[in-house]
Amino acid sequence: MDYSKQVQASRQADLAYAQWYAQLPDEKKAAIFLNGFNFVADKIKSDVLKENPFATQAEITWRFMEATQKDSYPPEVFDFMHKKMLERAEQEWKDRFKAMKKSLDWTYDEMAQIMGAQSGGSLKASVNRKLPAFAKLAVCIFEKMKKA
Repeated sequence: MDYSKQVQASRQADLAYAQWYAQLPDEKKAAIFLNGFNFVADKIKSDVLKENPFATQAEITWRFMEATQKDSYPPEVFDFMHKKMLERAEQEWKDRFKAMKKSLDWTYDEMAQIMGAQSGGSLKASVNRKLPAFAKLAVCIFEKMKKA
């Protein structure tokens, strides 16, 4: 099959689009670019939330950075950025845990008693270092029940 006519038509269409685009004011070009940018950002957010409906904003932002900016930085800089985004994600989990605790009007001592932990102080210290997986699960269940 001879594709030369299709290739030629495609080149003509590309040229016509480039000429049309060049005539646009800068504001319109920026709007077109922003719409494309938002499409990519929305797609990545959707994919992340499909994998984990409780993902943090930092995790979503990191995935976007991985997809769009990885080749823009040296590996050591990109690793540093990843470390910082992990820290932000951890802080988001802590904030969500504190919001749950406040909403339920629980103290650390009450939570420790419910869990059979030694003391509220040890629970608080544990949560302040790094939110344990069981606490993340509790936040997820709380947020899901709150939506229902």
